[in-house]
Amino acid sequence: MTTLPRRAALALPFLALARPAPAAEAGFLAAAADAEGRWRVAAFGADGAKRFESAMPARGHGAAVGPDGGTAVLFARRPGHFALVLDPASGALRQVVERAPGRWFCGHGAFSADGGTLWASEIDATGEGVVGVYAVRRGYARIGEFPTGGADPHDVRLAPDGASIWVANGGIRTDPRLPRTRFELEAFDSSLVRLDTGSGRLLARHRVAQDASLSLRHLALAPDGTVAIAMQHEGPRQDRPPLVALVDAAGLAVLPGPAAGWGLLDHYIGSAAASADGTLFAVTSPRGGAGLVIEAASRRVRAAFTLRDGCGVAAAPGGFLVTSGLGGGVLVAADGTQRRLENPFLAGLRWDNHMVPI
Repeated sequence: MTTLPRRAALALPFLALARPAPAAEAGFLAAAADAEGRWRVAAFGADGAKRFESAMPARGHGAAVGPDGGTAVLFARRPGHFALVLDPASGALRQVVERAPGRWFCGHGAFSADGGTLWASEIDATGEGVVGVYAVRRGYARIGEFPTGGADPHDVRLAPDGASIWVANGGIRTDPRLPRTRFELEAFDSSLVRLDTGSGRLLARHRVAQDASLSLRHLALAPDGTVAIAMQHEGPRQDRPPLVALVDAAGLAVLPGPAAGWGLLDHYIGSAAASADGTLFAVTSPRGGAGLVIEAASRRVRAAFTLRDGCGVAAAPGGFLVTSGLGGGVLVAADGTQRRLENPFLAGLRWDNHMVPI
């Protein structure tokens, strides 16, 4: 976990950077691949216009942005060997954080409220989950870890109390030395846990009792603390279980809805986001080429929308911005109506699963 040496930096030729947009303008950061299949990290405005595009050593996944907006950390796709510390305004690489021995990044992380600590979801060689603790002001030194209480941890979010984090344990046993190989699918144990950031103590654990074949993977957090859980179904193809649950002070509730509605998502949600005011959540399915807008108060699906291979989603003015793994993106309003962003930069990259506002 050191600053990238000059020789290594020369092996990552960062492209010429576009003029940074004013801080007041909405912007988004994501991993992507170009037409030649080279991995990139890129940022763009709400109109899809380029802010920067830079090379990556391997495929990226999710990102965390510091509370002051001045730093972003982009994690490698699991099982990941690195995390990139970036200037979100220019794309300049500040540091490469390497994985700890016997630990692999799982693609997500979160900053503390004061920006001094970064928590990252990680696995050990047996697939068990840990949260790696990194001291930001000590050059992202890894100063500890605590268990997530399950296998295959994925998304991580800081709770509004600032003293606990939510972690989604996907529950699927993997061996990081055999990437993407999965074991014991008939017996996996998926859960959402809330952990004390000081001690790692388990404060709460939620499971979806109705269907043991649901893997809890991605999270969206509203300002009032309501957590949306986006799930992936590992059971029989003919089943159509709900794929979204909400957790608030009353506990976990699986969303109602007809099986046909969940069928649009083809058993798989790849990303989730909350609207800026927390009244809506959006979830996306690249496999189904579809997404849903969900009303937080009523816990009901408000609208559906379509986008081939659409996955990356983030709050945007008027609703949500969604990007496609085939290139391009759309703005989706609360009622599901969408407007394609006609921008050659956005269309020229194949966007990865996640996107964060900057």
